[in-house]
This record gives sequence, structure tokens and C-alpha cells, in this order.
Amino acid sequence: MRAMQVKSEETTMDSASRVLHQGRLFTGELVDTDDEGRTLGITGYQEGVEHGPQAEWYPDGAKRLEGQCDRGSAVGEWRQWHANGRLAEYSLFNKYGELIHLKRWDEAGTLLEDKKSAITRGL
Repeated sequence: MRAMQVKSEETTMDSASRVLHQGRLFTGELVDTDDEGRTLGITGYQEGVEHGPQAEWYPDGAKRLEGQCDRGSAVGEWRQWHANGRLAEYSLFNKYGELIHLKRWDEAGTLLEDKKSAITRGL
């Protein structure tokens, strides 16, 4: 069964910053589009909290970001790209949402930062 998809303008947030659709905690995929109807982002939600795959695109259709959330926390590998298609950032989070490894590159592909955490739990 395919997840319910709704546009972000069809949702609201409650006082706890959870996403609501038609007055109920939202489970499914929230879709952001530009004025021409192009998909710019898809965010998974479970009971109003980010959960599941997350993805964003530039208006030209090139991938901008991808990653995974687990009950509101970033987990696993996340990647962000520059508009020119080169990798801009790689982040690795443990199952608790703690950042384990971060690498950043400039638009030419030069490594700018490479940080590793001392955290070893939850890998």
C-alpha cells in the first residue's frame, strides 16, 4: 500500500510542532512543490513526526538532499549536493540521531571539513 501524499499547504502544526492533516496527526509523505508544480521535497511522517525517507531537489530536478529520519531524528547516511551536482556534505548519524561523521566539500569538490565523533554507540 502506497503512503498517503499531501501538499505542505494542506497541513498545520500543533503546539508540539507535530504535523496535522485535517486535524489529525499526519502519517504519510508531505510533498513540497514550486509554483510550476515541480516536486522540490518529499518528507516522510509518522504520527506528525518526521519519519522515513527525506529527499529534496533543485528546481532543475537535480538531487539536493537525501536521508532518513527515525521518530524525528536524523539516522544513517545523509547527503547534500551543490547545484552543480557535486557532493556538498556527507553526514553519518547513529540510531540515536547523534552525528558520528561529517564531511563537507566546496563546489569544486575540494574537501573543506572531515570530522569524526568519539561516539561509538548505536552504530
